[in-house]
Amino acid sequence: MKMIDGNGRLFGKISVIDVLVILVVAVLAAALYFKSIQTHTGSTVTEQSIVFQIRARGVDSYVYDALRVGDGLYDLDYSSGGRAIGRIAQIEVESDPGMKLADELHDGAAELVEAENTVDLLITVEGSGLVDGRNYTLNRVYALGVNSSRTYYTKQAQFVGTVASIK
Repeated sequence: MKMIDGNGRLFGKISVIDVLVILVVAVLAAALYFKSIQTHTGSTVTEQSIVFQIRARGVDSYVYDALRVGDGLYDLDYSSGGRAIGRIAQIEVESDPGMKLADELHDGAAELVEAENTVDLLITVEGSGLVDGRNYTLNRVYALGVNSSRTYYTKQAQFVGTVASIK
């Protein structure tokens, strides 16, 4: 029996052209697979532990009661790669009652006044990300900076906080 018969078939069963097309498709699929599993940062980098503190003023008592150590912290307004930006490691009450911006000042001044049923919190969060000099990036996409004020979420609570420090 000949390898290629008179009709150009391999072992009389399959066309040589069909074999070449299957090989080209297999090589392209393998190349696409290996390209997709490579690291996209351009170089090998390791994530570091980043600990930061968030100061939240005038948090309602029911929100404070819903916060738990170990909860994941999220920011739905800014991309965090779909993961929690960190886990709450510690919750400290700075003052009870908390301070809120006064609404009824008629002279145009802004003032913080004590507000009933609120607390001021200092929340310590542990996350991981990249540290480049003074730039901190959680989950490789979430930029973190001191004095940035954002709305943070857990599965049970939502509050506005300002990053007080990064370690």
